[in-house]
Amino acid sequence: MYEKHNTFFLEPGSWREPYILTGTEAHHLARVLRITPGQKVRLMDGRGRTGLFIVKDISRKEVLLSEKEIRLWPRPRSRVYLALAWNKSFRRSWLLEKAVELGAWKIILWQAMHSQGRITDARQDNWQGKMIAGAKQCENPWLPELIFMHNGAEDIINCFADMESKMLLWEEEKEAGFLDHYRKSRPLEKIIVVGPEGGLAREEVDALTGSGFVSLTLGPRVLRWETAALAPLYLDMLFFAE
Repeated sequence: MYEKHNTFFLEPGSWREPYILTGTEAHHLARVLRITPGQKVRLMDGRGRTGLFIVKDISRKEVLLSEKEIRLWPRPRSRVYLALAWNKSFRRSWLLEKAVELGAWKIILWQAMHSQGRITDARQDNWQGKMIAGAKQCENPWLPELIFMHNGAEDIINCFADMESKMLLWEEEKEAGFLDHYRKSRPLEKIIVVGPEGGLAREEVDALTGSGFVSLTLGPRVLRWETAALAPLYLDMLFFAE
């Protein structure tokens, strides 16, 4: 039977003897959950490594752990690079957590012509913490890398020129369906671009499709930005679970 343990995050560079939790992770273990020496906990590093540890000692600022077993997880077969056009008012905490739960490999926030606000004005306090919380909750051993692109669609085109599969979700696409494209191409490593709440500019669509992006639709309904952002992750997860 699977034995579930409380999960904590330990930076990859700290995976060595002595194993020590500090900061918010140590506080959560000792002060919030009130775990005591002798109990087992699970650690993750967000790079495919997890482990079962025994709490050896708890001091005011640190928790000392003893290694019981370590597991290295293979990279997922399907890897989605999700490129989301920046929206000033999107629910960052909620969306980042859900993107981790649904297995996003990388999350790219890019500056579109119709973006509300600018990425440079964003407060990024604890964005990593929100993704870690999502990974703990669903026991995803891989944290997505968070990338910011400030120079529009050209950044995406240049950075992902050699990507195996390139998809653009466009609200004006009426023919080519997302799932039909998946069934035909079965893409493993891919980038999926989602426009801003105000929609993509025609110049952006032309630039992306002219560089090899396939324009696709998620269906006849007009989806809110957050729904359109997460829908391809959920569909990808279901598709590759078949």
